[in-house]
Amino acid sequence: MKPALFPIALAALAISVPVHAQPPTDATLTLERAIEIALERQPTLAAARANRQASEARLNQARTAYLPRVTPTYQIQALTNTGTINQILPGGIVVPVTQTKSTTTRQEDLSTTLRVLDSGNRDVSIRQAKWNLRGSTFAEENARQTTIGNVADAYYGALRNDALVKVSEAQVERAKNTLDLIQAQITAGLAAEKDNLQPQADYLNAQVSLLQARNNADIARTQLRNAMGITDPLAFALPQVPAPDPSAPMAAVVDGITPASPSDTAIPKLVAHAIAERPDLAQGRANIEVGGAAVRLSKISAGPQITLDATARYQFDAKNDPFTSIGNNKILSMSLTGPLFDGGNARMGIRAAEAQQRATIAQVDNQRQGVILEVEQAWRNLQQARFTLPATAAAQLAAQTAYEKAVESKREGIGSIVEIITAQTQLVQAQTNYVQAIFNFHTADARLARALGQADRIVSKR
Repeated sequence: MKPALFPIALAALAISVPVHAQPPTDATLTLERAIEIALERQPTLAAARANRQASEARLNQARTAYLPRVTPTYQIQALTNTGTINQILPGGIVVPVTQTKSTTTRQEDLSTTLRVLDSGNRDVSIRQAKWNLRGSTFAEENARQTTIGNVADAYYGALRNDALVKVSEAQVERAKNTLDLIQAQITAGLAAEKDNLQPQADYLNAQVSLLQARNNADIARTQLRNAMGITDPLAFALPQVPAPDPSAPMAAVVDGITPASPSDTAIPKLVAHAIAERPDLAQGRANIEVGGAAVRLSKISAGPQITLDATARYQFDAKNDPFTSIGNNKILSMSLTGPLFDGGNARMGIRAAEAQQRATIAQVDNQRQGVILEVEQAWRNLQQARFTLPATAAAQLAAQTAYEKAVESKREGIGSIVEIITAQTQLVQAQTNYVQAIFNFHTADARLARALGQADRIVSKR
């Protein structure tokens, strides 16, 4: 089907989206605005950002192990002694007297300690903290891209359900027109009374379908608000979007891949791009490095521990002259310790760290397989949507024509009510298929961009 037939098919669908989007009103929620709100309000993204900030603080904390420790000390001690002394009064009389004596001592000093050498704990701890920060940074980016992808999914889902409401509204109107036509023919004596039963049932069923469609649309809007991180009721209008052209470029961009690329050549390139660019896989690779550092730390802890500290201590006379040192000590201390017997605690710690590392590697491999599956599914769904669009547009146009001819035949008295109802059913199905095809295309396009780690392209393309 040529692209020029799309406007014709759209005109035949009373509820369909127009070829050109309407200018948004103040209450119209665009996809760009929905994503902007989500990036500001989505709590999962806020949690990922806080985790990254915590990792930054832990890295800075680990780096302080190389800095000297400066510790001022001020001690004050009040000593009170109470005792009995003999006091000689005039005349040589000895009288026991209770006497209390108070003494206050103060000590002020400043000590500086620098760890010169250890068994490698500081180096490995900083390396682990760096990979933790890198992993949490990738996690934040992954949360951001996931948020964009979820909003796009929910947004197109809401548009889809709004369009299906219009399909149901159109069906109710057609069923009512059919019922009115039969009732007019019965009044004119051109149809039997029983001919009214099926159109009436069809009209009532159409109303039930409309109620269900409206309920689905309300739920879809609730899901969109949830994806945006909004819990309060929010009334908004959704814009109409243009019908996609099967030859339109993809949101995702990978060198050498076009919409017309065959799957057997496109999928390997798409998969390779996703594995290299996906932030969740990068986070997994960082977690493997974190696990490796944990194994190294457990092995260091299980072996001999050597430390070399340099300490300088200065004592001051704060009472008389706080700027004058009255004594100082310089200490260089070295210690070497090692476990003689710990009941296997260190050995079990190493085994636990190594097992956790193997689990992390397996999780990343499983995640990688999931990404491969996600990319292939997204590509194939997008290709199917491209091929489906022309067929559903043509089917809708044919169904609309068949319905109009069936109604005209009944008016002329040569058709039957069964033909009209059959044509109505086929038209509803064709319109539903076309709406599904439109938003399957938009959704598959957005999902492929997300699967490749290019969620920002969902909006920037448009």
